[in-house]
Amino acid sequence: MCDVTGEGGRSSATRSLPEPLRGLSPIAFSVDPPAGASPEADARTSFLLRKARGLGVTTFDVTATLRPERAERLIARAFPEPDPAVSVIIGRSVDSLSRERTSEEAPVEVSDTARTLAASIDRSRRRLAPVRVGVVEWDPSGEEEADRFPKTVFDSIPSLDASGPLWALRLAPDQHSLPEGEQRPTLFGGPFSLLAPELGERFEAQGDPPTGYLIARDPFSEGRLDGSRFATETGLTGPAAPPVDVRRLHQEFDPVLRLGFLTEGHRRTLAQAALQYILHWSWVATAVVPVPVPERLEELLAYASKPPITPEEFARIRSLK
Repeated sequence: MCDVTGEGGRSSATRSLPEPLRGLSPIAFSVDPPAGASPEADARTSFLLRKARGLGVTTFDVTATLRPERAERLIARAFPEPDPAVSVIIGRSVDSLSRERTSEEAPVEVSDTARTLAASIDRSRRRLAPVRVGVVEWDPSGEEEADRFPKTVFDSIPSLDASGPLWALRLAPDQHSLPEGEQRPTLFGGPFSLLAPELGERFEAQGDPPTGYLIARDPFSEGRLDGSRFATETGLTGPAAPPVDVRRLHQEFDPVLRLGFLTEGHRRTLAQAALQYILHWSWVATAVVPVPVPERLEELLAYASKPPITPEEFARIRSLK
């Protein structure tokens, strides 16, 4: 577990990110529309995104959805007027580029990955307009030497310039060090939470000030820290429901129960504590969370107004390793 003594961190209210990263809001909402949603459901999603924007969320993410094109169009629908503050994180990989080239009516007939990538990003730009692409996150999963920044992909891409998107590299959960060398990026994506703090060790090793920053993914540990996983696990009832696997439930939720001290006295919810923990670290650029249900939107975004995690609480978190 990374050093959680309270040193080397920062308050999310006083972010000190370098200039290129300051456009990222502390919380980014992951937009993942379901298949076959009705026009009414799409309208509700658009309304919720606009409400989130009014509460300070300016960064949206479409890397986790199976339908990124649809998610991009939903975001464009939510923000039909230019808003320079609003931006989107999009994801690309060799696999995603291959799927695009086989599914597009007029696939790009080029063998050069960089040109193919540039054309793919341009399609996202057109779907999102007038919203801008803020970050392109490259996922090297399955590639040889996946721990190295893919120089050949990012060199000489004609549609990207100094005013264009930032580049990010997705880190594998078992990657034990950050990439080195001249092509080392400054922005990475990977899982980081109260229940999965391992990635933090790699970033803490950088020293201060950091040279690499993290797009923190899965801060609620697949819904265990905001309660959504518990609702899913226990929601099936009736004769057709499978028997509850009590041992697996203990494995899933006992680590969550050990964090109960963070909510004592109703000072904060566990979801708020999870966000406070993530955004404490000076090397976290943004925390990506699923778009919440409307009744939980203000609760999540009120994390910064709650009593911050104390040094003593950080010490207890560390003791749970």
